[in-house]
Amino acid sequence: MEKQIIIKGACEHNLKNADVVIPHNKLTVVTGVSGSGKSSLVFDTLYREGQRRFLESLSAYSRHLIGKTFKPEAESFEGILPAIAVKQGSMIRSPKSTVGTISGLYDYLRLLFARIGKPVEEIDIKLSRALFSFNSPYGYCPECKGTGLTDQIAVHLIVGDERKSLREGALNLTTPNGYIIYSQVTMDSLDMVCKAHGFNVDIPWKDLKEEEKHIVLYGSDKVI
Repeated sequence: MEKQIIIKGACEHNLKNADVVIPHNKLTVVTGVSGSGKSSLVFDTLYREGQRRFLESLSAYSRHLIGKTFKPEAESFEGILPAIAVKQGSMIRSPKSTVGTISGLYDYLRLLFARIGKPVEEIDIKLSRALFSFNSPYGYCPECKGTGLTDQIAVHLIVGDERKSLREGALNLTTPNGYIIYSQVTMDSLDMVCKAHGFNVDIPWKDLKEEEKHIVLYGSDKVI
C-alpha cells in the first residue's frame, strides 16, 4: 500500500486541477484564505473518496440502506484510506472533547475494552465502561480529572533570588511594600500562615524545606 495519499487533478468546486500529496501517519494542516478550496479538498474530495471506497466494501444490502455515494471530480486517487470527518460548525466545547468523543468511536472502544478486556492478575476488579471513561470518576486520572492537564507553578519564574527571604522579596511578585501580587495576601498574613507550620517569612528561600515551599506556593488548609 502507498505510504502517502496522492490526488491528481482535483476539480471539486473551487479546485482547479489540484495535485496533492499527503503522507500517512502524519498530522497535516490544510490552510489558506477563505474560498481557496480547503473544504473542497478535505471534505468534498479526500473524505468523500475515502468514505465511498469503504462503503463499496460493504454488502449490497448495507449499501442500499446507506444510499448512493458519488465519486469526487479528480483524475486519480492513490493511497486512500477509510476516513472520519468531524462536521464543521459550532458545538458545545469541552476541554475533554476529542475526535473520538465527537465521532462516537470513544464509546465503542470503551465497550470493546469492557467486554473483552482482561485485568492483570494482581487486580481483582470487574471491568465496566466507566473504568475507561475520562469523564467518569471511576476512570479518569485523579490528578488531571480527565483533561490531560494539571496546573503547576513554574517556581523558577516566580522565585527571583533564593538567597533572600520572603520578606526581603525572594518572590518576583513581591511589591516594595511587601504585598504579593495576585495572591491577595499581605506579608503579615503570610507570616502567620508560615508560623502556624513552624517557620517564618524571614528565612532565606534556599533554607526552607520542600514542604514549607509548597505551603508558600500552594497554600494551606490549616485553620489559623
